[in-house]
Amino acid sequence: MNRKIIIAANWKQNGTSKSLNKLASSIIKGINKTTRKCEIVLLPPSIYVNEIKKLLETKKPYNVFLGIQNISPYNNGAYTGEISISMAKELQCKFCIIGHSERRIIFNEDQISLAKKLTLAIENQVKAIYCVGETLSEFRKNMTKKIINNQLKQGLDRSLKLLRKNPEKLIIAYEPVWAIGTGKNASEKDIVNTHKYIRKILFSMFGTLSEKIRIIYGGSVNNKNANTILNLNDVDGVLVGGASLNAKKFVEICSSI
Repeated sequence: MNRKIIIAANWKQNGTSKSLNKLASSIIKGINKTTRKCEIVLLPPSIYVNEIKKLLETKKPYNVFLGIQNISPYNNGAYTGEISISMAKELQCKFCIIGHSERRIIFNEDQISLAKKLTLAIENQVKAIYCVGETLSEFRKNMTKKIINNQLKQGLDRSLKLLRKNPEKLIIAYEPVWAIGTGKNASEKDIVNTHKYIRKILFSMFGTLSEKIRIIYGGSVNNKNANTILNLNDVDGVLVGGASLNAKKFVEICSSI
């Protein structure tokens, strides 16, 4: 099955109103000139989502979508500092990241809260980029498959019925924790084998519907290695961190398909 490539820009906790508007404008300008073969997702810090929304409404790039980096595991209520899925949806966020390793490790998010977030996203028809991946210690102990199996089963089980009706709303992002922001990459062989294993687990959970679920790679993706990564088997896109803060580099990544 041909699955549309997705290129997601995770800007994390970076930028200012002025710099991110300039960045988004430059990306949109470059994308319109170079490629329309993929879905491009911009994920700004939450406080700037509305500004990027307005920019997209003005520029109207048909293949660029807005996303949010995190959502609350709860609906609206007394949860100070949180952003509910309904708030994100009101701002026209079509995508959300769930379970990024920085959320798991730094903010101690557990599988129970991640499973709740995933359910809320799918219930609200927001595409969930659900992140899985092993630490360096786990990688060295050959625990990659065990870790990913647990993360997939524990994260998706709660939403199985919903996902079977909407499998295209789920995107799995394999991000080896030891490769994020380090300049190190998993080897081509490791990426292929891990994506193949993820596809196998998804098939065990969803049968042939699993073919509608995209699997993307994240971990020091840049304009120099993106083409190689995107041409590997079972790689349906990339989740880009640092390189997405440079418009020229990010456009080159989008153009490397």
